[in-house]
Amino acid sequence: MDNNKGNGGFALFCCFIALGVSAVIAFITYLLPLVSDIAIGDNVMNILDLVLKISSLVGLGFGAFAFAARRGFVVKLLTTIFVLVFVVAIVLAVIGII
Repeated sequence: MDNNKGNGGFALFCCFIALGVSAVIAFITYLLPLVSDIAIGDNVMNILDLVLKISSLVGLGFGAFAFAARRGFVVKLLTTIFVLVFVVAIVLAVIGII
């Protein structure tokens, strides 16, 4: 039997992966051009921005839900609303409305 059940292990893993993805994208986007003559095209930047947004949503969302699971109804409701707003904003950005 898993003694770690309910300790937020999956949520913590999602946060860790989101941090790693964000760090790699920050390196490619901001630091690599400072130390080399690499030019990053607009299409690549758009894809990296989308990956950054999605990884942030996954990491923050799972972390927030793990936090909210240990709190009351209001925190759970607010977390759900915040995540839904984040999802809608990403979807609207992908289809080009914002």
